[in-house]
Amino acid sequence: MEDSSRTRKREASRSGRTWRKAPACPPIGALMRYGERAVRAIAEASGQRVIIESVDEDGRTFRSTVKWVNLEEMGQGLF
Repeated sequence: MEDSSRTRKREASRSGRTWRKAPACPPIGALMRYGERAVRAIAEASGQRVIIESVDEDGRTFRSTVKWVNLEEMGQGLF
């Protein structure tokens, strides 16, 4: 017998929908992109959020909480 969830996914792909990968919490200490800024994941917070640390234009470090979906992998280069 075929799994009904697989059938639904196949039917959805035929209809032209694209499935988005569910966001996952980045590993602690990982370098990520938050918009144009390079950040480091410090800790996991509640509600699909993570605490990040970044450096502002004056060289001061600060921490803030952002949603997982707003973070991207760094890619090939740091900057």
